[in-house]
Amino acid sequence: MEKASASILNRFVIPAALITTLLLPTTSTAFSLSDLFGGGEETSAIASNPLTELITSQLDVSPEQAAGGAGALLSLASSQLSGDQASELSNMIPGADKLSAAIPTGLSGMLSNMETINKVFSTLGMDPSMVSQFIPLIMKFVGNQGASAGLMDALGSVWQPAG
Repeated sequence: MEKASASILNRFVIPAALITTLLLPTTSTAFSLSDLFGGGEETSAIASNPLTELITSQLDVSPEQAAGGAGALLSLASSQLSGDQASELSNMIPGADKLSAAIPTGLSGMLSNMETINKVFSTLGMDPSMVSQFIPLIMKFVGNQGASAGLMDALGSVWQPAG
C-alpha cells in the first residue's frame, strides 16, 4: 500500500503542483519613489511643503527629489552649525523633519560633507550638478523667512562645493 501511495504522489500530485505553480500569474509591482518616501499623506505633505514647492517651481524635479535634496542639504547644515544656528535654521523651514525623512533610507547617516550630498542626489535620480541649483533656492527661501546674517554666512560656508 505504501508503494501505491508513493506512485500516486509521484504521478499526479507533484506534476499537478508544478503545473499549477507555472500557470498561476505571478504578481509584480513597479517601483515608485513613494516606496522610498512612503505614500499618501507623507507624499502629500512633502509636495505641499513651501520649500519643496519653490524648488519644483524653479527646477525640473519631482516633489520627492526636491524634498530629498533639500532634506540632505538641511541635514548636513544642521549637523555642522552651532546649536543656536541649527535651531534657527530648523525654525525657518516648515516641515523640516519631513524633508529630512525624504532622504533615501540608509543615506542620512552618511551626510558629512558635500561629496555625500552628491551621492544622495544621484540616488534620487538627479545629476550631482543639481546641488549647485538647489543651494541658491534654499538660501533665498531661508533669507525670505528672516534668517540672520550669521546663519546665512554659516550656510554659505557649509554648502561650499566639494573640491
